[in-house]
Amino acid sequence: MFISDLQIMSIESASFGQNTYIVHFDSANDCFIVDAGFDTDKIIRYLKKNNLNPVAILVTHGHLDHIAGNGDIKEEWPECKIYVSKEDKEKLVDPKGNLSATYGVPVVTPAADQTFDGGDEIMMASIPVSVLHLPGHSRGHVIYRIAGEDGIVMFVGDVIFMDSIGRYDFPDGNYSDLIDGIRDVILTQPLDTVLYPGHGPKTTVGRELRYNPFLQGDIC
Repeated sequence: MFISDLQIMSIESASFGQNTYIVHFDSANDCFIVDAGFDTDKIIRYLKKNNLNPVAILVTHGHLDHIAGNGDIKEEWPECKIYVSKEDKEKLVDPKGNLSATYGVPVVTPAADQTFDGGDEIMMASIPVSVLHLPGHSRGHVIYRIAGEDGIVMFVGDVIFMDSIGRYDFPDGNYSDLIDGIRDVILTQPLDTVLYPGHGPKTTVGRELRYNPFLQGDIC
């Protein structure tokens, strides 16, 4: 499999600046979604315009801005399954846990169709995806890694951004877990590995090793 054969579309939700990703092979109709955000009209419009069939929503973690679109997607495509880690599954149905109650806009989504542990290998829209547990921003945060003969891409949610890292001051966040996970799971990847974060532009492992101020010193 070649990464260059994949289409990866990013759709930003304005309210939180959150990135939803739609992933599929060039010639395929089946696709999967990573983190369906608030602006579901944009997501649904893109899917229908391009005749795409979402078979799954892969949730990196259960915070409100990364799950708010689950219900609308499931309403349009009832066979689309929601996947989330075992540790974060309750956040989908708990406004306090997913932090939406804090913002005064309680969000509840359909329950997960399937849960998994870090280390699982899944096949989504004929694309092999590795699930890697990386807590610190959220206890059950996972990242999704796709490895091809010509490179690697990772959907990293809110653990690392261009020149920054995710928040760790939420109820189940932890700075040490976050930094250790970034070092052990992400920075061990090849330098040209492309990182697709939950907010902001894509980046690479090499760029973050060189420029990210949070990852200098003994991390490198």
